Amino acid sequence: MVFAGGVGDWRQLSNIDDPLPQAMKAVVGNSSTWLHMLVWIGLFGLVASFHAIILGYSRQFFALARAGFLPHGLAKLSRFRTPHRAILAGGVIGIAAICSDSVVKIQGLSLIAGMITMSVFGAIVMYVMSMLSLFKLRSAEPGLERSFRAPGYPLVPAIALLLALVCLVAMMWFNPIVALIFLGLLLFGAACCVLSLRSQTTIAATS
Repeated sequence: MVFAGGVGDWRQLSNIDDPLPQAMKAVVGNSSTWLHMLVWIGLFGLVASFHAIILGYSRQFFALARAGFLPHGLAKLSRFRTPHRAILAGGVIGIAAICSDSVVKIQGLSLIAGMITMSVFGAIVMYVMSMLSLFKLRSAEPGLERSFRAPGYPLVPAIALLLALVCLVAMMWFNPIVALIFLGLLLFGAACCVLSLRSQTTIAATS
């Protein structure tokens, strides 16, 4: 993963959905056992990721719908106590994205590649917010009883925050259009949450 960008032209690897196998194929050949081993290991990891994604997005949809930020129908549970409507809704969105992959382009990237890049933006922003929250909580509530210890505090969290900021700036530099789309979606989501909270507060006050 670290050295794949140095194999051949990195620009070609940046525009495909499977850069690691393609980089390894350029080194060991198409019929190498190592290449097939990497692909099979990646497939097992992909299945595990799919399960985690399905569990994650469905519960997120369910929680947002129960809180009033999404249609209330997504908060319905099946007889097995699972958010089946939220699972199906996310599946429909995923299938639509796959079918539109070759039609919609984002900054020269396919739709799925652009969505993956936006998910990376989300992960990095989450890391930054987590580290900032850690420092804020430690300064605001120094005597609070905690069930965990942040190893190497404050040095290790500071290094993690710095690296996350460097990654965020680099991602924005190389993907400016995707970054603007991500920022727009983030602001749109925040505005929807604020308006929904105000609406719920108004309804509660008048009832």
